[in-house]
Amino acid sequence: MTLAGACRRRRPPRPHLPLFVLVLLIFSTPIPRASALRVPLRQAATLVSLSHSLLSRVAATRAARGDAAAAVRARRIASLLSSRGAWGLGWDYLRHYAFSSATGCGLSCAAAASRLIAAAAEASRLRSAADAAQWMRRHYGDIRDAAAQLLNGLLLAFSEEGPLREVVTDVKWEVEEGELLKDCLEVGAKDLQGLLVIAKDLFAGVSRTSTQHSEL
Repeated sequence: MTLAGACRRRRPPRPHLPLFVLVLLIFSTPIPRASALRVPLRQAATLVSLSHSLLSRVAATRAARGDAAAAVRARRIASLLSSRGAWGLGWDYLRHYAFSSATGCGLSCAAAASRLIAAAAEASRLRSAADAAQWMRRHYGDIRDAAAQLLNGLLLAFSEEGPLREVVTDVKWEVEEGELLKDCLEVGAKDLQGLLVIAKDLFAGVSRTSTQHSEL
């Protein structure tokens, strides 16, 4: 077989169909004016990536202190937020929420996120374990309440069964029963603050979009 014959027989690689379809849906399909859950793709991807990183470190910390069951739970949530799991989250969003008129949690979630951002910023400035323990005793109840408000709003927004609702449900249980906020503040208060800032921007944007549509 000659080199020219081999070249003639070689076909150009085909694009990965699911990726092509996903990109086409996101960027080419017009969004109905009533959509209240449209979010910027880049911000959502950054939020998922930061969340995966933080939960992975929480899992490692739990394993290091001998709490194997808690580490497994944290790893499970992190796997849902991994690069592979993000495909499932993205498809769930496209299928149930991107083109729907359902209302997100908007300003109520943004307000709860603001309270958590302030708490994470304060925790990141603590310099000793004793200061951190004292601060946690004073403030943990308040920040857990803010997290509950945020997560309850997300459960209302993600009302369809699927990966998005599964992640929120698992995180809610960990916050209420597994002291997830304590672990996140210990291993990465600044990272928690960063992902909450992104989340707050998304919630505020959803609220503005919803308000604009209701006025049309």
